[in-house]
Amino acid sequence: MTVARLSLRAGNDSWTGCVPTTLSHNPITMSNLSPPPATVRLTGRVAVLSTDPAACQKLAGVIVRLGFEAEAFHSSSELQAGLAREPFAACVIDEPETLTLVQQTESFARQNGRPTQFVVLPSLGSRTHLPSTPTTCEILDPPHTPDKLARALFAAVGRARLLAENFQLRRRLEGRVSDEIIGYSQATEHLRGEVRAVAEHSRPVLVSGETGSGTNIVARSIHAARSGAHAPLIRIRCGVLSSAAIEKELFGDGESEPRLATAAGGTLLLDDIDGISITLQQMLAELIQTGHYSPAGTTERRPLEARLIVTSHKDLKHLAATGQFDAELCELLCRDSIAVPPLRQRLDDIVPLAEHFLAEHAAREGTPVKRLTLSAVDRLKRHSWPGNVRELENVLRNCNALDEGSELSVDMLDTWVERPAGEDAEQSGMTLREMERKLIEATFNRYGGNRELTAKALKIGLRTLSGKLREYGYPPRGGPGSNRKNRAA
Repeated sequence: MTVARLSLRAGNDSWTGCVPTTLSHNPITMSNLSPPPATVRLTGRVAVLSTDPAACQKLAGVIVRLGFEAEAFHSSSELQAGLAREPFAACVIDEPETLTLVQQTESFARQNGRPTQFVVLPSLGSRTHLPSTPTTCEILDPPHTPDKLARALFAAVGRARLLAENFQLRRRLEGRVSDEIIGYSQATEHLRGEVRAVAEHSRPVLVSGETGSGTNIVARSIHAARSGAHAPLIRIRCGVLSSAAIEKELFGDGESEPRLATAAGGTLLLDDIDGISITLQQMLAELIQTGHYSPAGTTERRPLEARLIVTSHKDLKHLAATGQFDAELCELLCRDSIAVPPLRQRLDDIVPLAEHFLAEHAAREGTPVKRLTLSAVDRLKRHSWPGNVRELENVLRNCNALDEGSELSVDMLDTWVERPAGEDAEQSGMTLREMERKLIEATFNRYGGNRELTAKALKIGLRTLSGKLREYGYPPRGGPGSNRKNRAA
């Protein structure tokens, strides 16, 4: 034994009073030792590493006496196998020559998602060669006593519990993000990482990207990851409302509750933030800076209790530089921003996105899910997708409405997807007007002549649908043959 181990035997706090009588590599538990003192302690499994079998078993016995479960390991390879097999709250390493072994073992534990905390017991002679303020483990200076070890293990188990909770929250966060953002390209994985990063705080976030790229999906992902699915998510479409209407939505009108209040505990999403007036932009900048607002018609100051997420399809920095956007608000929003890549930069996502949309449509319509042919996959990947994910969804919806077959072929896609430059320019023989008629009639037949369901599926007004059907020779609504099926060409 070393000088450090001899110091453990001094006084009443001796390792030897807790030594088990047999040496075993099985976990040591309270069943083969006297019970620990009746004190309040954190419990947890502790791994013990020592190249000296006798010293390892003695140290494990002391740890059991302190109220923990202990398992002895005699080599770093054995220890790593044990860490991979099951979780340990703490690991006590006896007399390592350097901290390299500890650092390597800790790195292995983190890569395997283990929250294990490390405690090092150096010998007296080697202590001067170890750093005085380690960042990866706790080093107990000799002499080593049970009380000192107990305090170190108590703290280590507490840290392990906090780290385990953090791992669990991260896994939940990743699950929420994965549910919203579909795809496995490098660009999408990076996007998920950005969402997870901004979900860890509550500062305003700017989500920018081309039209149809999925800025709203990313915004919802941030909300779900940060606040959860049950927290309020209030959306204001700034691009279709006047500034006066937006201001009324945000701050109320003396009678209705401000959206800033109804979104408390959740998220206020402002779509197309570049569409509001400079005056309202300045009001938002003050709101973000102060964290307070006054409802319309009052002098009351209320705290902002909702997170702000804004989206834009334009370059706000360019707009600010040309005086078309408030520079102060632009600076505040750009501090935490996410740029959603266009679909042409993440072609590996096209197949999972297409399969998702096909399955979604099949579930909505109660029809079998179409299978993508290899030629269709190739056709989808060769398209530039100027309309991004939204264009892909629309193309697949149209293909589903026109054909009830089990496969989605390249011929079906060519009706709706523009051919790449330089490819054979042979036309499909259908004009835009003819394609519109075919889509409307196919959908009308699918819903058995029900105009309300047809209009809803096509996302057009009932009056617009009726007008189109009259053009195609259908009788007026309610007249003879007005709901006749199978009239599509």
